[in-house]
Amino acid sequence: MASSRCPICRSTHVFPKGGLLATLRRTAAALSRLLSGRSRRALSRRPSVGEWAVNEVVSHLADAEIALAFRIRKIASERNPDLSPWDQEAWANALAYRRNDARVALATFAVVRQANLATVKRLSAAQRRLWGVHPEYGRLRIDQLVEHIADHDLGHLNQIRTALLNRPRTSKGKG
Repeated sequence: MASSRCPICRSTHVFPKGGLLATLRRTAAALSRLLSGRSRRALSRRPSVGEWAVNEVVSHLADAEIALAFRIRKIASERNPDLSPWDQEAWANALAYRRNDARVALATFAVVRQANLATVKRLSAAQRRLWGVHPEYGRLRIDQLVEHIADHDLGHLNQIRTALLNRPRTSKGKG
């Protein structure tokens, strides 16, 4: 999947060693390492006003993966389908991300990511170039969605690292 300017975030994505699919495969393990030994309280503490706590970010990643799963399947199965947008702040509020257990959200993320990777792997190159129509971003191909979500992972992993900086781990890992 060649890198070009992303129609969603308007940037060119660059991935670390191993490339796009390796980035997607590594995210769940990276999240698990970041959460290890952290109390529920530490994971639900917001770094500053207006910023999400770690458990909110992990919950968002899980829901973004669910949305990606639906979009991949819709595009692969229907001819030029409409892709509904979703309001991440509304989801965070309505679904109480702040009270969600980050480890439960991580488990959800990991299993849906595994299913998405298996689905993308089964698709032909031609299928990965199929597209749906998003009201804000126009035509979006499966390969573009997958590339964007990998970049999205990297951004949120950095956000979590920053949020956890200078927060000691607990010996029990419980809140």
